[in-house]
Order: sequence, then C-alpha cells, then structure tokens
Amino acid sequence: MTDHRYPTVVLLGMPHALSRSMAHALLQAWEQGASKDSQSAWQCLAPQASEAWPQEALVYVLGQDWRDSDPADPAITQQISAWREQLGAQRQPYVMLYGKPSAQWLQLAESLKSIAPGADWNWISAQNPWKPSARMRLKGCEQCDDPECEQALFAQLKKAS
Repeated sequence: MTDHRYPTVVLLGMPHALSRSMAHALLQAWEQGASKDSQSAWQCLAPQASEAWPQEALVYVLGQDWRDSDPADPAITQQISAWREQLGAQRQPYVMLYGKPSAQWLQLAESLKSIAPGADWNWISAQNPWKPSARMRLKGCEQCDDPECEQALFAQLKKAS
C-alpha cells in the first residue's frame, strides 16, 4: 500500500556529496521520526547531473551560499544554472534552497509543510543534523580579519588595561 501523503523529494546540489549527504540525513531522520505506518512510502533522491528522476517528484536545488562561492571554480555555479535551465525547459517546478546546510534543511522543512500540509513533516525540524551545537561560537569581531576592526579591538584593549 502506497501512502501518497509523502511526495518523492529530489535534491539537486553541487558538489554531489552535499545533496547526497542531505538526502541520506533526511532518510535517516524520517526513519527515526516519521509515523511508523508510512515508513515504506517516502523517497528522497539525490541524482547525479546525468541521472533522471521521477517526473512527479518535488525538486529542490541546493543553491550555493554566497560566502562559500569560489570565483576560481565556476563548476558549481554552472551546474546549478544548468539544472535551472533544464527544469525551466521541462516546465518542472522547483524550489531553490540557499544558505548553509542547516538553513537549507529548515527551508526544506517549511516548504514541504506548505506544499504537502496533509503529511506530518515535524520530524524534519526536530532532526536537523546541521543544527549548530551550543558549544560552537559564532564568528566574532576578533575573527573578522578586517584591519580597521582589529585596530579598534586593540584600542579598546589598551583603554581597558
């Protein structure tokens, strides 16, 4: 028996390891958190650039975070553009997910909740493997590599001592 409440999800990302790891994490989260009566009904795929995917699938393209883009390596941007052109030519709707993987995971969860509201997607939000740990510090002033910021920091340290 197939449960149609959970549509097939396709993740297109470059490098492929990113989309593959996100698909794998989603499947693991689903196995751990989804209701047991629908375990065999859901698929999350991360096809290579040359592979086909089910036409009825919900397609998500993992966009590159602008802070991580490398102008010396345009392959990622070119592949994302190629997928967008292909999806446009096929008139296949898709959703772009931007930011770091933790943000993309949350965007995916919100998108799925709005597209297929009859399904229980709460397990996605509860299982985000890229959620920053409480021990991780956000980048602070002392780590920004801006010379003016660094001088201001030293000036403040001098005044304090």
